[in-house]
Amino acid sequence: MFNAKLEAENVINYIRDYYAKNNLKGAVIGISGGKDSAVVAAIMVNAIGKENVLGVTMPCHSNIEDRTDAELIADHYGFEMINYDLTNTYDSFKEQLSLNNISATEEELLNSDINIKPRLRMTTLYYLAALYSAKKHGTYIVAGTSNKSELYVGYFTKGGDSVHDIGVLNDFTVSEVIAIGEVLGVPQKVLYKAPSDGLSGKTDEDKLGVTYADIEKYIYGEHLDDEIKTKIKRLHDRNKHKFIEPQYKREKIGVYVGTFDPVHKGHTHVIDYLLSNKIVDRIIVIPTINYWDKTPQSPLKDRINMFKFFENDKVEVSTTLNELTYTYLIFRELRKKYQNDKLYLIMGADNIVSFDKWENVDELLECNVIVLNRDNIDIKKYVDRFNQKDNFIIIDNFDYVPISSSKIRQNYLDEELKKYLDDRVLKYIEDNLLNKKEE
Repeated sequence: MFNAKLEAENVINYIRDYYAKNNLKGAVIGISGGKDSAVVAAIMVNAIGKENVLGVTMPCHSNIEDRTDAELIADHYGFEMINYDLTNTYDSFKEQLSLNNISATEEELLNSDINIKPRLRMTTLYYLAALYSAKKHGTYIVAGTSNKSELYVGYFTKGGDSVHDIGVLNDFTVSEVIAIGEVLGVPQKVLYKAPSDGLSGKTDEDKLGVTYADIEKYIYGEHLDDEIKTKIKRLHDRNKHKFIEPQYKREKIGVYVGTFDPVHKGHTHVIDYLLSNKIVDRIIVIPTINYWDKTPQSPLKDRINMFKFFENDKVEVSTTLNELTYTYLIFRELRKKYQNDKLYLIMGADNIVSFDKWENVDELLECNVIVLNRDNIDIKKYVDRFNQKDNFIIIDNFDYVPISSSKIRQNYLDEELKKYLDDRVLKYIEDNLLNKKEE
């Protein structure tokens, strides 16, 4: 059962703590004359004091009764309120349509006209928050007034009333907001007023086609007629775009080249570290032919197979670039698919010592280089030799696993060395006789 007194105390304490931790001073609230903004005002007055709350009415071809009800709330709780009339601003904005020879029917304009009003109001609230921060010598933030029921069906304006600095009622349904309002003494005239946007001349429930009581039942899994459930689900699904902002992001691809004979926990630790710390988004592992003259050498196909145990959606094991003679040739091929700024060469600090001697190193440095610390090598000293210093990412705090593949190859039977091998890799080595010494 919903405990309104306890929840009122919880949200008030949450806001009080948030203000203290972030060294904030005041709040700006758009006071519409409805229950949500009234309850938010009551909560903020209790949390930070009436002297730190600024209420704003923002009429825009609005119902005069809304302003009267907003003044009732301000007088009841004793906070400052100003009237910022946006009617002329709205009319000037609309006038630009005809000045730009844009013609439209009333039906075509309806949604645009309704939604521009909350967007103008959002701009006003942030303007005043910045102004009062300067005037009062402390940070004022904008308090949101949307409730859980409205948010669930997307009944808010993107870039309008969805924009705020702190969500006060986001986790309370309409009936829960009313119950909190009762506890905090919100005047009944406002608390039980039929909710409307004050813009379209219709109540919220008229516009939505469902009641807030039914939305609450749906949210909490209570019984509803199938037709009503379908309507609410449709509203929720249709407005998901308001919550998710798709963003194109350049993927950072680590390129991990080596003989990996055998694959050991030092190699997989490098991969886990770079992915878990989001230094790269995914990694292409490229076991190579024996161009380092390391002996003995397991067949390439076996080394590829050993790394295949660790392949997943973030780790790709290449089977096509493995026989290219030099690293720069591998990157030349990768650049055909990916841009330079997407590719990151992964190397241990021991490699940076001789990196300037690598074949076509300048071509490699068109990409990025991640250098992982090991053996207490002064990485920066070696990086400073290159003009492309900004292309290096130095990982000094890397927890290096002190093992090398060559040491394991020297004695596969050593129990101390076996602990550095994944069980699947060890079994593969044994099953394929890769640990058998040549006679």
